[in-house]
Amino acid sequence: MKISKKLTFYIKNIFWLSITCLMALPLYLWSFLKRSFEKKLRILIIPPVKIGDLVCATPIFREIKKNFPKSYLGVVLLADSGRRTTSYQLLKNNPYIDKIILPDKKRGIKTIGILKLIIRIYREKYNWSFTLTSGVIEKVIPFLAIIPNRVITISSYATITSKILNFVGNYKSEIKLNDLALRHHLKLLKFIGIKKFDQRKEIFISQKEKRKAIQFLKKYNLNPNDLLIGIAVTAGNKLKEWNKENFARLSDRLIEELGARIIFVGGPKDKRDISFVQSKMKYKSIDSSSGLNLIELAALFRYLKLFISVDTGPLYMANAMKVPVIDIVGPCSIYDQPPVGDNCEIVYKDLPCFPCSFVIKTARVCKYGHRKCIKDITVSDVFNAATRLLSKQYKYKSN
Repeated sequence: MKISKKLTFYIKNIFWLSITCLMALPLYLWSFLKRSFEKKLRILIIPPVKIGDLVCATPIFREIKKNFPKSYLGVVLLADSGRRTTSYQLLKNNPYIDKIILPDKKRGIKTIGILKLIIRIYREKYNWSFTLTSGVIEKVIPFLAIIPNRVITISSYATITSKILNFVGNYKSEIKLNDLALRHHLKLLKFIGIKKFDQRKEIFISQKEKRKAIQFLKKYNLNPNDLLIGIAVTAGNKLKEWNKENFARLSDRLIEELGARIIFVGGPKDKRDISFVQSKMKYKSIDSSSGLNLIELAALFRYLKLFISVDTGPLYMANAMKVPVIDIVGPCSIYDQPPVGDNCEIVYKDLPCFPCSFVIKTARVCKYGHRKCIKDITVSDVFNAATRLLSKQYKYKSN
């Protein structure tokens, strides 16, 4: 199965490289002739679609509209069926986006689906595009859709195919290890004259989602004035995950010593892990994994006094909703995509091999086999970070 997936990956890359190179000269001429100096901008953004990365890209939408209020802004979400719904939910209420473009439901991000997507984008006549990642498809789409001004992200850690395709961008910006990814996204805007920007992340919630969050609180007899603490126990990358029993001991301690009410968050696929953590606890807790979708979960975050997790998507959602957060980073760089603000604590172990995982160079296994960066983080390390963070903002009684 693994060989088959790798082979499919290489075949797709060769296909897109071949078709782009074959059509390069006529498309360059065509896009040059299409260059427009009209005042109204029609801008296409191709952001990453993982939850955390997408949340960290949200300032780019606001800054474009703030500087060019009459511009038209389209966003392409190159998400497969698993991420299609979640990534769409995060952006559907965003007032700065004029159109969210999703791949065809049937074809998705397969080759035919991408070709159909390119035709749709071509018909919408965008005159600028910004590609926030260094992926092959993300670079190819604006070029084949004949968008005249194409700003792309380049990286020395990209695949060989991606590096060859750097020629499709007529404006380029390199992202390096330990570069703050959010700042890189915003720096891309310098090519349309935006040099000052606000790095604040945003998620927008509708009244419907606010009502759903209130219903959730009532269902579990939770009061907004309670010390509500959200915890995510999983990550998409297993290398980042903290011991589940540690989460159980931490939760019990937060309940016993601080009087907290614990709400575990995640999606339906996280239910099994959450149930395991709950089975190891002495005290009762709440599982929200099957009761709320992603944007409803963001609405619930408004009531949390603290959010704790390893480096994963909901952490950045909580940070965008101005919830105090504790990031158990494990192997992840503390520089390239940390939660931002005064209400954040980052817990890590400064080992000789730390960090080994970055936004542009993600590690999936520990090359030394010990995972000490995450295993050596103790329950007390995280609990003490929680008390420091809470003491800045709330009074609580410790038994």
